[in-house]
Formats: sequence, C-alpha cells, structure tokens
Amino acid sequence: MRFHLALSFLLLTASLPGAAATLKLQISDQGGKSLADAVASLYPEAPDVAPGKPMPPHDHFIDQKDETFVPLVEVVPLGEVVIFRNSDRTRHHVYTFSPLATPPFDFILKPNEVSAPIHLTKPGVIPVGCNIHDFMINYLVVTDSRWAAKSDDKGSVTLADVPPGTYTVKLWHPRLRPGAAQPSQTVTVAGDQASASLSMTVMAPPREDDRDHY
Repeated sequence: MRFHLALSFLLLTASLPGAAATLKLQISDQGGKSLADAVASLYPEAPDVAPGKPMPPHDHFIDQKDETFVPLVEVVPLGEVVIFRNSDRTRHHVYTFSPLATPPFDFILKPNEVSAPIHLTKPGVIPVGCNIHDFMINYLVVTDSRWAAKSDDKGSVTLADVPPGTYTVKLWHPRLRPGAAQPSQTVTVAGDQASASLSMTVMAPPREDDRDHY
C-alpha cells in the first residue's frame, strides 16, 4: 500500500500583520472518514521563523484502566516525563524495547501503583505494551516540534500561537503501515486564523473481537 497526503488549505487574512495564528487541521483517512489519534507536527522551513511562546512543561500520565492503556496515543514534547499508573484490580506489565527510550523500561505495576518518572529525550514513536495482557498497547509520540498535537474523535487538531511562515506538517497514526515514510506536506500560515484539510492512507482497523486498539 502506498501512502499519500492530500492537502488543501484556506488562509484568512489577519487584521494585524505578523500576528501569530491559530491553525486548525482536519484529518481524515483515504475514504474521507475523520481520523482520531493522528499526530500532526509543524516544522518551519525558514530558520528565522519565531519559535512562539514556550509551552509550560508538564508530566504525562498514562493510565491502565479496564485492561486498556489510556490514552492510546500521548504526544510528549522532548525532555518531558511520562508516568504510568495501574487503576485496575490486576497486575499489569509496562515495557518497551524501543531504543528511543534510554534505557528501555520493563516493570510490573500492582493495582494502584504508580511508576517512577520516565524522561524521554529522543524524538520518535515509542510503542509500549503489557506482557500480561498482550492486547494492551500504547504509543508515546516524542516530538521536537514546538507545535504538535493529536486529533480528537472528529479528526480535528488545533495548534495555537503559530507565527506567519511556511511550514512542513508531518502526520503519524498508529495504523500507518510499519516502515512506511511519514506523510508530510508544506503549508503556509498567514493571518491570525488558518485552516487545512488533510487526508492520509492508513491500514484498515482490526476487527473488534481482536481486543487490539489498532
């Protein structure tokens, strides 16, 4: 399966030239269906684009509830901390073999236990699983972009405080075929409001009785 990214965008002129914009993205699959849990990241093409206001750092909590990692996808800015907690009545395993986690983590959480903080310092996607319940999976998307977020249930992403300029927008989704190139497209931001509609080719979701999220 080949991947493609189709993009159309509407830019609204600002009343104040040079003001930072709110960029709204609408993400769908190749059939036009809204795509939840897609991660969009912006990268300025010109080195002189202002970086925007820094986001205050915060810890990211991944819960284990009803034998499910919640959320399925977590966007983690580079250098921030992830903490796992077990809200179930059974033990859970938390592990990854990804080299992006230094070192890769592997531990058991008893009911109501919380893990030690895990600092993530390399960009990329870190899959996390549970060896006790093989159907449980989580994705930590560690990003070095100032502007990155995941889509909601309606496929919508809002990126705030984006200075005017030309950007590369990169997309990722759990149902991208393994090893496929990450879709990307150039967008131009001008004014205080901008919007873009994007589509990406993903694999079909598994059957509901597979107990797998994607």
